Amino acid sequence: MYHYFPGNYTWSLAVHTALRCGAQIGEIDRGCSKLRDLEHPTAEDWVEAWSGIAEQQESLAADDLARGYEISAGDRLMRASIYHIMAERQMTLGDRKAECYRRHLDCFGRAVKLSKMPWERIEVQIPEGTLPAYFIPAPGPGPKPTMLFFDGFDTSKEILSMTVRDNFARRGLNILVVDSPGVGEPLRLHGMPSRPDYEVPASAYVDYLETRDDVDSDRIGVFGVSLGGYYAPRAAAFEKRLKCVAAWGAILDWGETWKDRWARRSPTVSVPHWQLPWVMGTETMDEALERVKQWTLVDVLPLLTQPFLILHGEHDQQIPLRDAYGALELAGSADKELRVFTLDEGGAEHCQCDEPNIAIQLIADWSALKLAAVTV
Repeated sequence: MYHYFPGNYTWSLAVHTALRCGAQIGEIDRGCSKLRDLEHPTAEDWVEAWSGIAEQQESLAADDLARGYEISAGDRLMRASIYHIMAERQMTLGDRKAECYRRHLDCFGRAVKLSKMPWERIEVQIPEGTLPAYFIPAPGPGPKPTMLFFDGFDTSKEILSMTVRDNFARRGLNILVVDSPGVGEPLRLHGMPSRPDYEVPASAYVDYLETRDDVDSDRIGVFGVSLGGYYAPRAAAFEKRLKCVAAWGAILDWGETWKDRWARRSPTVSVPHWQLPWVMGTETMDEALERVKQWTLVDVLPLLTQPFLILHGEHDQQIPLRDAYGALELAGSADKELRVFTLDEGGAEHCQCDEPNIAIQLIADWSALKLAAVTV
């Protein structure tokens, strides 16, 4: 992985995340190069740099709009939304974090509208509250196979929509990119923590998809990225209306992963450690470490029956490769596959953050084939 910030995995990973969403390296460099000159850059320095990049793009988008250049303005606002969320993800809780997140949502919503992208915002309900998502349709008439896409520990439906864009639609697949408990809007705007029984939100989304005329309700699958590698297999193990499942990054026992991370104060994390209690809905790290023990697939994977794809990097610095092999061995699916990306070919880092396109293409191709093969 290229370290834009030498020796700082977390900040360098954020640069890779921004680029996979469509950010421009020149814009990033104009705003962030000064951070590399600081002897001890702080989180506040980070926020100022990325917020500055976002505000510049918002200003330039306003200039484009004044000239009637709506598509150009939409493109700039999409990048502004990326830069706002990159700033927000490293912030501690507080009013500025909430403001930055709302600006991210505002820029993204305006960008979708101005760019005339066929992305439809929808909402479903569970007893705990509202779960929002973006429905990205495949072109053409008639019902289409559909993939449900779960976030990870620190991503959002906007980040993931900008990541996948039309790669599933080009293969004739709709995709529903969701914010579920513990991520995105449910966490940030409504205080909804994560939950181990992810079949509950998954079933709510499947219920919704079954109401749409453009969805083939017999051909719905699910995948998740990073911690979504827990959410998606967990959901599929108990929600059999999901006909295939892919883990973009294996998770076996996330509680054990966090026990090790915290003991070592591991520096190879995507966001600071304080985010775990926030996502778990606890007051302290000790409480979070106790609660997160429930996030294990050891007893769940044997219940899987659907086709199962695992993608993992040979040099994943967040989740060890042995977890991917362990998940493959435990999975009850007769049709199961582990794809390990190597250092030589690229994509060897966590969730192929160093070269994400190869993972996106594989998941989309695999999903199209597996859902096409479903016998109704």
